[in-house]
Amino acid sequence: MKPLPFQKEDILQVERWSGRAILAHEMGLGKTLMALGYLRRNPEALPALVVCPAIIKYHWQQEAMKAVGLDSVVLEGRKPSWFPSKPLTIINYDILPWWANRLRKIGFKTLVLDECHRVKSPSAKRTKAVTKLGRQMPHVLALSGTPLMNKPMELWTVLNLLHPKQFKSRMKFAHKFCGAEWTPWGWKFDGASHTEKLHTILTEHCMVRRRKMDVLKDLPPKLRQVIPLPLSNRAEYNHACDDFLGWLEEQSPDKANRASKAIQMARIGYLLRLAAKLKLRSAVDWINEWLEQNPGDKLVVFANHRKCLSALERKCRASSVLIDGSVSGRDRNKMVGAFQNSSDPRLFLGNMHAAGEGITLTAAHHVVFVELDWVPAVLRQAEDRCHRIGTTDTVWCTYLVAHDTVEESLCRIIQKKQRVMSEVLDGGPVQGDLNVFDELVSSLNRKLTL
Repeated sequence: MKPLPFQKEDILQVERWSGRAILAHEMGLGKTLMALGYLRRNPEALPALVVCPAIIKYHWQQEAMKAVGLDSVVLEGRKPSWFPSKPLTIINYDILPWWANRLRKIGFKTLVLDECHRVKSPSAKRTKAVTKLGRQMPHVLALSGTPLMNKPMELWTVLNLLHPKQFKSRMKFAHKFCGAEWTPWGWKFDGASHTEKLHTILTEHCMVRRRKMDVLKDLPPKLRQVIPLPLSNRAEYNHACDDFLGWLEEQSPDKANRASKAIQMARIGYLLRLAAKLKLRSAVDWINEWLEQNPGDKLVVFANHRKCLSALERKCRASSVLIDGSVSGRDRNKMVGAFQNSSDPRLFLGNMHAAGEGITLTAAHHVVFVELDWVPAVLRQAEDRCHRIGTTDTVWCTYLVAHDTVEESLCRIIQKKQRVMSEVLDGGPVQGDLNVFDELVSSLNRKLTL
């Protein structure tokens, strides 16, 4: 995957800063790709340790291999154990304190902090663990579209890690840049002061920031990304999957009639619903994080089942409208109008069959799929609720898929079928059929032989 022109420039800037930088690009502009691009261009910066939220651990693993060919290992659980040596080790903030002592012995050259605003509190266990690890590494890359969530005081921990000499004293930083105020209860640093000076220091010494509006000319009209999410109960899914695979192994080719195909369809359908259920907590976390990091933006979320949509409506921290097959035409128009024409609601929840065509949702530039459909064209139709004629902004299409499940297999097949469809519609040689189900069954059969 080749970086875009602005991404190449920013990777070079990170190199000029000797691999100690904050990548503060807005969400969707490729901070992960830039960090990986830096590691590929600078092999002496390996091995590297990536610390990130749990919901994107497998996304890092996937992107590392796909984008730059870096092999990686993902750490799980609070009980440190042996793990293979890889160029990239990936761990989430929540378990890092339990692994810190083991990781300090590895000899990492680079620390990558994704969503680095999660270490804004110096007294937090995760911050102390990050600081101990980062102190011994020559390169530190801090990534966040919102490194400053509320006030300048939140920046100090990361700045101290990047440049401990320049930002040695927390109190000195607070008095200069954080609107220091003496109260009966002591000093208060909830404000901001000398902000222009702070901005100059950041941009001259360590921070690269881009906004979407600054780089639209470099972006394609539609960008797709797949985010693998962890399951809340891996054992439950494995048990159900093993039962299905055992049944599938017993089927001989001569039994592949319409009846057995219907049974296969039902069993795969059950696995897909189970995967969606077990990744729901992670999906909600991802959506809430997006809403928090993009306070002025709206989000369109598609799923297939009412239970899934209802759970999202209850658990996502934003006002929303929900359209499924039970919503009448008049109510549907009112809901779409409210989403399109006012600042509230911020979240559109839709069944991709009931709301995936015939409506315009251009108030949002980001579409998220929490479930998949068998038919690639259905997904494409849903994407295009935001990507319409006359739209000048890039539309981001994010697929949240359950890691290492039948859903991930289905997603890969759908992506391939979408490419075939594009060749049919836009010209070019076409090879292969469009039967998603048969290919999914074949992929599961191949899994049995591995």
